[in-house]
Amino acid sequence: MNIIHNIILYLPFFVSLYWAVLLLLNKRNNNRPQNIWMVCMFVLSACSFVWIMILGGIENYKLYYKLDIVDITLTLTIFPLLYLYFWALNTKDTLTWRQYAWFLPGLILGGISAILYLCMGEEQSVEYIQTVIENQDTYQFTPGTLQWLLYVVSLQIFSVVFAIQIIIVLFLSTLNVIRYKKGIQNFFSNLEGKSIENNRAVLIGLFVFLVIALSATFLWGVSHEAYYSAKYIAMGLTGVCIFYMGHHVYNTKFILQHIAEGELSMEEYEPLEKEDEGTHLNRVLVRFNQLIDEKQFFLRPTLTLDDIAVELHSNRTYISRIINEEFHSNFYEFISRKRVEFAKELMMKNPQLPQEQVATMSGFVHASTFSRTFKNQTGLTFSQWKKR
Repeated sequence: MNIIHNIILYLPFFVSLYWAVLLLLNKRNNNRPQNIWMVCMFVLSACSFVWIMILGGIENYKLYYKLDIVDITLTLTIFPLLYLYFWALNTKDTLTWRQYAWFLPGLILGGISAILYLCMGEEQSVEYIQTVIENQDTYQFTPGTLQWLLYVVSLQIFSVVFAIQIIIVLFLSTLNVIRYKKGIQNFFSNLEGKSIENNRAVLIGLFVFLVIALSATFLWGVSHEAYYSAKYIAMGLTGVCIFYMGHHVYNTKFILQHIAEGELSMEEYEPLEKEDEGTHLNRVLVRFNQLIDEKQFFLRPTLTLDDIAVELHSNRTYISRIINEEFHSNFYEFISRKRVEFAKELMMKNPQLPQEQVATMSGFVHASTFSRTFKNQTGLTFSQWKKR
């Protein structure tokens, strides 16, 4: 039984270390979010090792107070790294002081704790740790003393900062995933292989991870005994959650930076004649409608916004603006709607065609994508629509 308990306790450590090493070995092929995740996994593996030693019980209190400093610093570093992972999905910008500022709470609280331990000396530090662990429900410290200051910084302020970090990271990560999806939909007509599902899965994993973290923080505040009793459940769920997120991060091969890197040179595709923006937009709109309705450009399975920009001697900003303002949709929705309309006309003329053939002829890469899109737009499945 002890072996099983130890495996559960060590699960987050081994899982996070596994993904960190795997991404390190594959560093040349990693994108920036994956490199950030690699750093996060190394920090998490070190942090989880400290958790193991603390939860497993330490009789050497001289070691415990030193681990307490490491725990405070590293734990408050994990969620800033998780935020940077989702942030990097949408931009190729370099880190600024705003991103680096996320790491200040961990450094400040860890630094203050280290100074207070240093000021107390080893004997008082050991006494403080022993009091906190062995008299969890009864200990009290005299206000204004070093022990009281350390208790306020390392437990009370730490718990508040930790909870605030969790809530903010969850909110911003959700916004970044939504932004990523919108960016993809504004550029591609087919979303296969664009890692949208992977990012959604990582975000779901983050939700679970944050719930576990908040629950652990809550239990510590309510009852230390309950906190230690739930350690196997918390560590086991954390290990599974890290593996789930790491799997999807490893398979995230596409980021919005790839779109920016492939942006067309507007010097090559600028208008042939100098004209004001309104005139240019009107001219592009007329040619855009001809390209879509007459030439049926939307039937190209791998059609992108840049393909249309090249054809119209314009740029992606103008084309996207036309679609958003004139047709009140993004690029993906607009092209999907055109493809479904074409598919319905095709089935009216050739009702004997199978679904796979209709999907291919309508510009869809996969029949499953066609089936899902068709139902979303018509409210009916392919078979139901044919019967009607």
